[in-house]
Amino acid sequence: MRLPALLVSLVVGAGAFGRPAAPNATIRLNDNRQAAGTLAHGVLTVALEVRRGEWHPLGADRPGVRIVAFGEVGKALQDPGPQLRVRIGTAIRARITNRTDSTLVVHGLSRRRANNMDTLVVPAGETRDARFIADAEGTYYYWASAHGEGFEDRQYDDAHLNGALIVDPAGAAPKSDRVFVVERWIPAGDTSDDAGAITAHELFTINGRAWPNTERLTYDVGDSVRWRVINASNDVHPFHMHGFFYRVDARGDLQQDTVYWPAQRRMGVTEPMWDGSTMDLAWSPDRPGGWIFHCHLNWHVLPNPAVPLDSEPLGQRVGHVLNGYPNVPMEDHARYGMGGLVLGITVRASAGWKPYAGARRTLRLLVESDSAPGDSTRRFGYRLQEGDGSPQPTSVTSPGPAIVLHRGEPTRIWVVNHTSEMTQVHWHGLEIESYYDGVAGVSGTAGAMEPPIMPGDSFEVRVTPRRTGSYMYHTHINDIRQQSHGLYGALLVVDSGAAWNPDADRVFITGDGPDYAPELNGSRTPAPVTLRSGVPYRFRLMNITMGGPGLAFSLVRRGAPVTWTPLAKDAYDLPAWQASPRKAVQTVSIGETYDFRVQSPDSASAALELRTAGGRLVAAQAIRFVK
Repeated sequence: MRLPALLVSLVVGAGAFGRPAAPNATIRLNDNRQAAGTLAHGVLTVALEVRRGEWHPLGADRPGVRIVAFGEVGKALQDPGPQLRVRIGTAIRARITNRTDSTLVVHGLSRRRANNMDTLVVPAGETRDARFIADAEGTYYYWASAHGEGFEDRQYDDAHLNGALIVDPAGAAPKSDRVFVVERWIPAGDTSDDAGAITAHELFTINGRAWPNTERLTYDVGDSVRWRVINASNDVHPFHMHGFFYRVDARGDLQQDTVYWPAQRRMGVTEPMWDGSTMDLAWSPDRPGGWIFHCHLNWHVLPNPAVPLDSEPLGQRVGHVLNGYPNVPMEDHARYGMGGLVLGITVRASAGWKPYAGARRTLRLLVESDSAPGDSTRRFGYRLQEGDGSPQPTSVTSPGPAIVLHRGEPTRIWVVNHTSEMTQVHWHGLEIESYYDGVAGVSGTAGAMEPPIMPGDSFEVRVTPRRTGSYMYHTHINDIRQQSHGLYGALLVVDSGAAWNPDADRVFITGDGPDYAPELNGSRTPAPVTLRSGVPYRFRLMNITMGGPGLAFSLVRRGAPVTWTPLAKDAYDLPAWQASPRKAVQTVSIGETYDFRVQSPDSASAALELRTAGGRLVAAQAIRFVK
């Protein structure tokens, strides 16, 4: 490769890269608030080394594990690795010393505007240099692997060889932001092909920490918040924000970053981040209280596994994952019932802020169980009751009945727990007051935290929907067990004074059954439906599965997709230029909703298919269009 003239002219002395230091056994958890290296005359000089250290992801007082990590020479190792942050056009000189016993391949320390990015091979015990120009603005990262492994193969002791590389625009000082690096780790001896074993012992972290030890973020009402999220793990993570919409400003990967111009930006409450991808997002809190931002792939927010030597036996760990941990104070479910990829957020109230205290429409949502605790069949469900009327339906169903609210109408929903287990409901996507958000131990304020709903008890939820659209509701306690056994449903907000017409406005929601496999509207063989040709229909597509982030809906006729018109994502209406007819195929990740207008010009037989990311058919809804 021919280096730029500026770099060819540089003469590097050994002292420019710092001095070797004695190993520091403890790996420091890196919050990505400081940039590494020395910047002078348009050149960033940084000396990195890779060696083994002891990582304490669950707290300094908990057992540690030996992994391989990056660090600056003469300083502590870091997880994730030291952040490199420069303006576009800056020359970067990086020296990498490999203090492990395996050859390392380092990726990402290269210019981006190239057909093929350079890699750096560093044999054990040796040092190599990388020189390049930061030639493209965006959110990037560097990573390394032992033994020449690919990105997808790193999940053991070299899985945390990652670091952020941020290239800011030229000119004025960049706007304040935070950088969060997502990583995955599995104990090195856990090489079983059994997916359950891997899931039981894997640990997911943000900036080196697993919830509830992840950083707690504090903002004021009205703040402008900007985050950069880097998925340096080899797994997908649909990230969901409680209580607020966020704007996606850029998406990228190791080599490219697409910074959206204003008309391209999109709003949502959930955005899937595929392996190795990056995202820039912005949001502004307008309600005080406690909130969370988390991966909505439920298996990634399980209570954390203990690290060796404290690890549970596999069978015991799997039992706890599926049924919950006994003898822990689940009143604080956020601390004892969740782990992994969760960020906690506190929003401080503005002066004079007061919630609405007037009259409200009343609904009752009854949480039911129709079988004994030991049954393997579905045992949870919801029933809905308007005011003092009789609840409908009379039997427990899954998914739960569609809850229909009206934009701008103050409403109270009494959630009544008729089961023998505590529960709580999260109102997914609704811009709701914190105290009613459904996360016991987080929702609310320090003086008034939302409790779990104990057996035989009830809880009043207050909401005034701000916008029409497609939402969901689901349990947020012991959700692996309760959600897979029926505690989820669709929530629709229609215009003030309007009535929901279920014949013309169709909900298609995919959730898991008791065997943790996806269903469509509670079945893998849904009954056929008949619609009218020439009549416009609204199809509301929703994914609240626990492990189907790549599920895709397609409306097909004679084996090929037809066309439909996108209307909204996550209850946020699309701008007119995005609402144009296109091929009827849409990936709907966990926690996302999409609305489409469907209209058949003539009589036809069609099917709404639900397929995995690999193309396997999960369920098909037969649709007959007639005149």
